Amino acid sequence: KLNYMSLYKLDDILIKIQKYHPKYIDLNLNRINRLLQDLGNPHQFLPPTIHIAGTNGKGSTLSILRSMLKESGLTVHSYTSPHLVNFNERIRIKDKLISNKFLFEVLSMTDKVNNNQEITFFEFTTAAAFLAFSKIKADILLLEVGLGGRLDATNVVPNVIASIITEISFDHEHFLGSTLSKISKEKCGIIKNRIPVITISQKNEIMRVIKENCLNKNAALYLIEKKNFKVSSNSFSFCLDKENIDIPIPALRGIHQLDNCALSTSCLKVISKNFKKFDFKKSIKGIKSVNWPARSQLINKGKLASKIDKNYVIILDGAHNVSGAKALSKVLSSIDTKWQLIFGYLKTRKPDDFLNELKSITQRIITTEITGQENSFSSKELFDIIQKKGMSVNKSKNLYEAIEIASQNKLNVCICGSLYLAGEFLKNNQTIPN
Repeated sequence: KLNYMSLYKLDDILIKIQKYHPKYIDLNLNRINRLLQDLGNPHQFLPPTIHIAGTNGKGSTLSILRSMLKESGLTVHSYTSPHLVNFNERIRIKDKLISNKFLFEVLSMTDKVNNNQEITFFEFTTAAAFLAFSKIKADILLLEVGLGGRLDATNVVPNVIASIITEISFDHEHFLGSTLSKISKEKCGIIKNRIPVITISQKNEIMRVIKENCLNKNAALYLIEKKNFKVSSNSFSFCLDKENIDIPIPALRGIHQLDNCALSTSCLKVISKNFKKFDFKKSIKGIKSVNWPARSQLINKGKLASKIDKNYVIILDGAHNVSGAKALSKVLSSIDTKWQLIFGYLKTRKPDDFLNELKSITQRIITTEITGQENSFSSKELFDIIQKKGMSVNKSKNLYEAIEIASQNKLNVCICGSLYLAGEFLKNNQTIPN
């Protein structure tokens, strides 16, 4: 067991590396390549890797893959971002959150080797994650892209056995480009020579870029056509390479999760020949037990949840772009048609566009700001924007006050707008992901 002194040390080092420069996002691979080389190239000693890029659904796709692989008896490392409450959530070693002790060790070693040279927080922590993964053997690594793909710090891993490209839509345009073609080009940067690519049918301009990149890299493309989905009450089927695959409805809420489920299942079907002991039929059971917090998560207990009348539903969701809002709107309207939102948002996007998708089912919005996020809209700024839209709105000082206001209204509650807000809720609700 770590003593409190060691926990303080872990917090200290995480605070220290958050201040590293460049503080802003600067997409290039020079710094991470330099740091990895100085660390002894741990990325060259990783398990066979499935690399996942896309705008929405990366984390859900990864969590479904993890659940299926675990069910089949394979050992799985995984890397995701951002975390909701504790940094350890980003790095899973053999499917368990990295321990504080091991995390402190790899961060300290990375810090010592980096020796105050220029590095971003994400590059630093990705290098530390690779160091952790290289020290403990596993059958497979699931690797989620941080931002984009082509110049993302994760895009240095040599042992990739499949690339998944989830739904692509507008997001982070200031880094990835202002058209879907440009954004797709960046995401397709993870496509490797002769390594299979699994994706789902998307807009023509996106598919054109994906097909072009696969052709250039001689990479087999496995395309899942959404129009061929056949959905019943507890299962659905789709077609992959002329084969019909029938699987259970995933435990994650929302029709959009069928896409992520089809991607995960198809990927495992494609790579199953790489593993002698992989049992595809057995793995399918994992779809029913998948768990991924803050993705249309039903909250039925906790410190904050207890303040809301039990007759009303509480949903927590980290959707933060228009495409995510569309998916959330479908989930909410399948439960009920009358909702109040507890809403916080970052200034990197337009709240108007997000809220337009939810307008038809929203009776009232309670604005809040996201604690600890410098670029969060203030509660008053959001209040003014929403009032101009003619929607019923209250403002709150913080999440506690927002819950108090929500408890007075006889409506279901959805906390949404940001993964950071979702993390703040889980922390204050005392339902921390483990």
